[in-house]
Amino acid sequence: MHGRRRQQEREPTQDELQQAKQRVDRYRTLNSHVMDLKATSVSTNDALDATKRLLEQNTELHTVWNYRRTIFTSLDEWQCQDTRQEMLDGELKFLLGIITKNIKSYWMWNHRMWALSSLPRPEWQRELGLVAKLLALDARNYHGWDYRRFVVAQLKDAATDKHEVDTQEFAFTTEQINHDCANHSAWHNRSKLLPEILAQRDEDGQLEVLQTENDLILNAIYTDPDDQNAWLYYDWLLDIQKSDEDRSRLLRNKIAAIRELLELEEDSKRPLVELVSAYAELERLQSGSVSEPEKKECLETLRRLESIDPYRVGRYTDMSRTLSKQWALSA
Repeated sequence: MHGRRRQQEREPTQDELQQAKQRVDRYRTLNSHVMDLKATSVSTNDALDATKRLLEQNTELHTVWNYRRTIFTSLDEWQCQDTRQEMLDGELKFLLGIITKNIKSYWMWNHRMWALSSLPRPEWQRELGLVAKLLALDARNYHGWDYRRFVVAQLKDAATDKHEVDTQEFAFTTEQINHDCANHSAWHNRSKLLPEILAQRDEDGQLEVLQTENDLILNAIYTDPDDQNAWLYYDWLLDIQKSDEDRSRLLRNKIAAIRELLELEEDSKRPLVELVSAYAELERLQSGSVSEPEKKECLETLRRLESIDPYRVGRYTDMSRTLSKQWALSA
């Protein structure tokens, strides 16, 4: 999982190698049996049990997941709502048991979506609590976040107060980002929710929300200046502003924050790059809004970056040449 160092593996003993060979042989036999059942369109409880035993060993067999769904829907018991509820409740328990073995399995998450959607009486709120616990195991797992968005969408469809669902989910992303500001999935999910949150507010309320966003970004930047996630979210926040005036105001806030940060970490590469980019964008939006001393500061910053980050000298030289031409300054 993310952020966990791989442990050094020792050489297996002969007994362990022999046991592994036997497990592989048993797996191959079971796999062949299930494929034979599928080829002959067998849809029985015995076939269902065989697919279960195979998927417990390998969750990446999407063909077997598809076959398992076919078996379920072909059984006579499927037609009874109460029996279907019981069957799928058992399927969800089975899935929960194997999720921790391979939490990144796309096919397993896809099957869980199918099972929840096929339940006569799904409990979406309980499922939301469950996925929060699963994300605690791997907070950056994008499969888990995608599944969470699916569950939230179902809750929202059934909710009387849809805005409250968005607000609660927005608060969840805040919690996750405060816990780990490098959680790209949490930032991404927040970007999906923010337009809905803003739509619920009047103009003053929107300004308050945007200020909160600005504070959240700055906190993340101060925590890890070189992590890209908060910077990318800042760029996205600029893109959704209603006017160039709003973008310019946000850029000035960004520039002020970077200046303050650089007082503590004067050679931090990413903030220096972002400072030059912010000034360039500000001048593009409002010609003449960047002063001559600020423009010269940008060129000096690029020269500093050439020594701080020699692997990208060509990039900084090209940026300096481009800005010098645009601003009619000598590099």
